[in-house]
Parts: sequence; structure tokens; C-alpha cells
Amino acid sequence: MEQTTITSNSTSTTNNTKQRTIRSALRNKLSAHKIGLLCAFFATCLFSTKGIFIKLAYQYGIDSITLMTYRMFLSLPFYIAVFVWIIRKKPALKLPIKAQFMPVMGIGLLGYYLSSYFDLQGLNYISSQLERLLLFTYPTIVVLLSWLVLGNRINRQVIGALILAYAGVFVLFYHDLGKQGEGVITGSLLVLTACFTFACYLLFSKTKIQKLGSLVFTCIAMFGASFMIFVHFSIEHDVADLSIPMPVFWISLWLAIGCTVIPSFLMSEAIARVGPEQTSIVGGSGPVLTELMAVFLLDEVFTIFHFVGMSMVIVAIVWLSVRK
Repeated sequence: MEQTTITSNSTSTTNNTKQRTIRSALRNKLSAHKIGLLCAFFATCLFSTKGIFIKLAYQYGIDSITLMTYRMFLSLPFYIAVFVWIIRKKPALKLPIKAQFMPVMGIGLLGYYLSSYFDLQGLNYISSQLERLLLFTYPTIVVLLSWLVLGNRINRQVIGALILAYAGVFVLFYHDLGKQGEGVITGSLLVLTACFTFACYLLFSKTKIQKLGSLVFTCIAMFGASFMIFVHFSIEHDVADLSIPMPVFWISLWLAIGCTVIPSFLMSEAIARVGPEQTSIVGGSGPVLTELMAVFLLDEVFTIFHFVGMSMVIVAIVWLSVRK
């Protein structure tokens, strides 16, 4: 009888321990998921200010590559500091870093050199609202690339989301084309090219982030982008061209820290925690934030065309992400 009681108590204790362990694991998982979503949200908020401040800088006559150079020059010390800190903290990462360094630098060229360059060039021709809406379609390009390169299937729901997204872009594109002329075509093509290179960056980044961690990956990617931007500047400009008005310097500082350093780490962490699909869902707030800032800071108009186009694209991308 005593033996049976002892066995029963032991079994009960074991079950309670297992339940506590499961509850603890679920809490940790939910906590990690919430952190990932918050990272994605704040990254989206900060990234959404980029086009606005670039437009403000352009009012002082600065060109795209000089602005990019200042942006990376001011942000690079932060990436170097984080990279050195991680290497000292986790020396075991030295071997995988050595193996992945050049490939990740190449990925960085796609996401933070080519994509940024085409984006900034496009903003010379189109409104910040159209630019943000075009950039927001990058998940559709990820889907198309996954189909073409990886052989992933595209079902009817995905095709419907793609049609809805680009129909929304066309609504705003048609409106701006009538108001601003053929420059809108050039600007839109440049920004769509930026979307394509950023989609490639996302497609290739996930496995590297899993091998190196989000912080190390982001630092190395930025090293590659910074190197190419500095080379580009040295080809097109002289050192004297680095002389810029003080307001442009402060804008560049915000672009470096608020629109590059902080959101790049937040975005990589979000992708690592919740994946690119849920990260893109949270990014649905991006066009809305840009619309608001464009209206209040740049005095850009907001019409029914803007509302309809923005709504169609947001619904399409969220639908696409949920289906995935």
C-alpha cells in the first residue's frame, strides 16, 4: 500500500514537473515571438522615415552617392564596435565567420548598396509616398524569385495577391504620372530595381543569419555595402565634395543611426525570431507611416488615389504573407 502511494506521488510529481517545463517553454516561446514582432514594428517605423529625410536632404542640392557615403561613414563605427564585441564575447564564431565572410559581404552589396542606390536615385523623380508603396511590394518579388529560382509553387491565392498589389501600385502610379510627367516612369523603374535587389538580399540572408546570428550577419553585410559605396564615391567625386551644409549633416546622422544602424539590427533580429513572412505582415504599417509624414513634413498631397492604392497593396501583402 505504501509502495503504491509512493509510486503515485512520484508519478504526480513527475507530471507536475513536465507541465511546469512545458508552460515555461511556451512562455519563453511567446516572449521571443513578441520580441520579434516588436523588433519588426520599430524597424518598420524607423525605415519609414528614410524617404522623408532623403527628400529633405535633396532640397539642399546634395546628390545620392554623397548622401549614401555620409550615411555609411557615420554608421560604420557602430557596426565595427558591435562586430568586435561579439568576436570577443564568442570566439567560437571566428571559424564560421571566416567561412561566410565574403558571401555575406556580397549579400550586403545587394541589400544596402545596390538597393539603397537605386532607391535614392528613384526619389529624385517620384514622391516619397509612391516610393514607399513600391518598396512595400518586395514580398511579391520574393515569391516570384522563390518560384523561378527555388521551384516553389504559386497557387491561385498568391496570384490574386500579386494582381491586387500591383493594381494598387498602378492606381498611385497613374495619379502621379498625370501630375508629374514621365519622370515618374524612370523613378518607379529605379525603385522597383531596388525592390528586386532587396528581395534577393532577403532570399539569401535567412540561412546566413541562422549560421552566424543576426548581429554578426548585419555587421558583415554592412561592411560589404560600405566598402562599395566608398569606392563608388571615390570614382565619381573628389574629397572636396564631402563639404556639405550643416542641416544635411544632421539629416545624414539620422539616416545613419535612425534609418540604418538601429532598424538593420532590429529587422535581422525580427527575421531570426519570427521569420520573413510575419516580419512583412508587421511591415504593413510602413506605407501608412510614410503617408502621414509625407503630408505633414513635405506638404505632399493625400488624395483618394493614395488611399485606394495604399489600401490595396497593404491588403495584398498581408494576405500573401498569411497564405504563406
